[in-house]
Amino acid sequence: MKQYILLLFTLIIYSTASAQNEVDILRYSQYQIGGTARSIGFGGALGTLGADYTSVSINPAAIGLYRKSVFSITPTVYFANVDAKMGDNKTNGFKDNFNLNSYGLVFVTQTGSKNGWKALQFGIGVNRTNNYNHTTNIVNDNNNTSLMTDYVQQANGTHPDDLDPFSTDLAWYNWLIDTIQGGNNTYFSDIENGGVRQELKKRNWGSVNEMALNFGGSYNDVFYIGAGIGFPFARFFEESEYSEFDAADTIPYFNSFIRDEYIETHGNGVNLKIGIIVRPTGFLRIGLAFQSPTWYNMNDTWNTKITRYWDDGTNDKKSSPRGEYNYDLTTPMKLNGSFTLTIARFLLISSDIDYVNYSSGRLSARDYDFFDENAKARDSYKSTVNLRAGAEIRLRPLSFRVGLQRYGNAYNDDINSSVKYVASAGLGYRTRDFFLDLGYSYSINSSDYYMYNPDLIDAASLEIKENRIALTAGYKF
Repeated sequence: MKQYILLLFTLIIYSTASAQNEVDILRYSQYQIGGTARSIGFGGALGTLGADYTSVSINPAAIGLYRKSVFSITPTVYFANVDAKMGDNKTNGFKDNFNLNSYGLVFVTQTGSKNGWKALQFGIGVNRTNNYNHTTNIVNDNNNTSLMTDYVQQANGTHPDDLDPFSTDLAWYNWLIDTIQGGNNTYFSDIENGGVRQELKKRNWGSVNEMALNFGGSYNDVFYIGAGIGFPFARFFEESEYSEFDAADTIPYFNSFIRDEYIETHGNGVNLKIGIIVRPTGFLRIGLAFQSPTWYNMNDTWNTKITRYWDDGTNDKKSSPRGEYNYDLTTPMKLNGSFTLTIARFLLISSDIDYVNYSSGRLSARDYDFFDENAKARDSYKSTVNLRAGAEIRLRPLSFRVGLQRYGNAYNDDINSSVKYVASAGLGYRTRDFFLDLGYSYSINSSDYYMYNPDLIDAASLEIKENRIALTAGYKF
C-alpha cells in the first residue's frame, strides 16, 4: 500500500519534466457505467438489453435492437462526500456537480425485407464514463515529522542552485530548509522533527466523456451485429492547499507555511468497439463485445507556490515556473460478456461482466521512454473483472428497476484497494412515442492517502460516497 501512495505522492510533489506516471494510467483506465437514467437504475447491465443509448457504449450490437429512431438526453446531479480519519481527527469534504450524463441520437432505416437484414441503425452521441469531482480535507497533529523532513531528504547532496523548482527550491527560498555550514550540501529544517498541525484541503474536478459513432443491424431478429468508434475526451483538475502550523507556539520564528499546488490535464483519444448479440430463443439474449485500448494524447500543466509566515507577522513567498508536458497514454483493452433473460414478458433480468487488465496500460512520449513508470504499472496493477446486474419489472406504462455493481480491485499484492460497490434503483414511464426515466445510484469505496512520504507519516483513511440522480427524456420518431 505504501508503494502506491508513494507513487501518488511522487506525481504531486516531485513535479519535473516527467511528472506523469502509473497513477495516470489507472485514473484514465478505470470507469463506472453511467449514461442514461435507465442504465443507472438498472445497474449498468445493458450489454444485451439494447434500445438504450448507454448500451451501445458497452456492446455496439445493442444498437440493432432499436425498432424506431430515438433522441434522448440525460441531465444528472452528482454529489460526493469524502470522510477522512487520521489519528483522532475526523473531517469531511463535499462536492456537487451538474452535468449531461448522456445524450444521443439513433436513426433506424427499415430495409423493407421480411427476412434477413430487416433494419440498419446508426447512432451518434455522448456518454460519461468517469467523474472526478471530490473534495478531501485531512487534519493531523504530528509530533514526529514535517513535510520539510522529506524535503531535507530530497535536498541532501544537491547544491542550492540545483534544487527542484517545484518543491525544495521553494522551501529553500522561504528559509524552511537551509544548509548546515560546512556540511557539503547537507540540509536541515527547524520543523523537521514535527510539533506541527498539518492540514490538507484538496479539490478535484473533471470527467471523461466519450463521443461515439455506432453502426449496426439485425438479421431475422435473431442475430445482431454492431461496431463503433469512440472519441473520449478527458479533463482532470486538482487544486490543493497543504499547510503546517506551530499550533503550540514552541518553534522559534516559525508560525506556519502554506503550499498551494495546481494540476490540469486535458486529453483526447480514440478506440474501436465491435460486438454481437444472439437471440437463440424469444426469452434469452447473449452478447459478446470487444473494446480496443484507448489511445490518448495528453497535456499536463502544473505549478506550485509556498508561502512562509514568521512569528512577527511578516511573510515570504515564491512560485514555481509553469510546468507543461505532452505525452501519450494507452489504456487496457476490455472484453464484455452479457445476457438478458425475459420472464413472462414483464420481468427482465440482465447481467454484464467485464474483463480488464490494468497492468497493460502504457505511457509514451517522443523524448522520454517511461521505462520505469511502465514497469511500475506492470508490478502495481493486475487484471480484474467488473460485475453488473439489474432487474426490471414492466407494468405498462411503468417500469421499476434495481441494480448492483462491483468494480474489482486493480491493485496487486494488497498495495491498495479500488473495489467499489454501487447500488441503484429507477423508475420508467413509456408511451408509444415518448419515455421518461428516473435513476438513482449510491456508491462507496475506501482507500488510504498519505500527505507525503509514507516512510515518514501515517495514512489517512478515506471513505468515498457518491450519489447520482439522473433524469432521461426521450422521443421516438
